[in-house]
Amino acid sequence: MIARVSRAAGLMGGLAVLAITLLVSLDVLLRSFANRPLLFVDEVASLLQVLVVFGGLAYTFEAGGHVRVDLLTARLRPGLQAGLRLVTLALGLGFVLVVAWVTAQSALTAYRYGRVSAVMLYPLWIPMLIIPAGLLLLAAAMVVALARQWRAVRCRSGVDEEGPPPTGSR
Repeated sequence: MIARVSRAAGLMGGLAVLAITLLVSLDVLLRSFANRPLLFVDEVASLLQVLVVFGGLAYTFEAGGHVRVDLLTARLRPGLQAGLRLVTLALGLGFVLVVAWVTAQSALTAYRYGRVSAVMLYPLWIPMLIIPAGLLLLAAAMVVALARQWRAVRCRSGVDEEGPPPTGSR
């Protein structure tokens, strides 16, 4: 289910890129040929950019598209690599959850104070909620990856899901 929601959010991000492209192109054409710029395009494009970035986080994570630097880790033994991946996933998950909490608090503050955008006057808390929502979806995908990695580490160490292997003969 998380993978399906991630794909849907990634698709929304892709559609947002298309919308940004069309809006900016239309704005340039109207400004250049009719001297009639669309005043709302900058605001809408900024809002859509948030959707592009945070809507695509989980999908990009699941596709293995985030930047990885494996200069040192590629030289480690496979068991050590798996354990290190477990640790980095857990640390990353903690970081993502903290950032999701902080950005959710920021959206709540914007809601409480009735903050609105400068031109279109839409409530800012609505697009601000995209950030923690995208981060929470990323966190869910990371939990799935963490569980998979935990099983992989346990299997490599001779411990499967059912418990440790038998030690004595029957």
